[in-house]
Amino acid sequence: MKIVYAFLIFLLSQTANAQDYCKQVKKESSPDGYTLNFISPYSEKKLPSIRVTRNVDFNPEDDGYDNFYVIFRIVGGSVEGIFTKMPDGSTSEKKENNMKVEFDDKTVMSMDTVRINHDLTDDKAEVIRTAFFSLSDDNIKNFMTKKIVRFELAGYERTFSADSANALMHYIKCIKAAR
Repeated sequence: MKIVYAFLIFLLSQTANAQDYCKQVKKESSPDGYTLNFISPYSEKKLPSIRVTRNVDFNPEDDGYDNFYVIFRIVGGSVEGIFTKMPDGSTSEKKENNMKVEFDDKTVMSMDTVRINHDLTDDKAEVIRTAFFSLSDDNIKNFMTKKIVRFELAGYERTFSADSANALMHYIKCIKAAR
């Protein structure tokens, strides 16, 4: 009988410690109820970071849309490095388009068409690179079933913790299933 009690206590403690990732996803609805936004937990101050967003339009009078993104943010490089000096003396912001994501099974997704956006840190000393990676039916399986180990934006690489990668997988699953 003691073994049964110990087992029940063990099961109860496991479920008490389990996180409900779906409850952590923020859901917003437009006043007319046709547009839903889903946003995974996120901190502007904690970089590097990865978050998930989805914006879905159900309005029967519109064409409708489903924008599902993984957003990668990383600090890397000097501000001068994102500008090119033009012949007339002016400067132009460089276009950066290369992104790599490595998963725990050693597979790598490499994209050279994802646009990297630039922001500056509060002290304006470094660049914050941001990439909006669209989750299509073709690539969503990778993000739902594999943990991200590291990612690279425009040559600046960062590792991603296993706990954060696990949470990200759950957020994607929750947001994909949400309505």
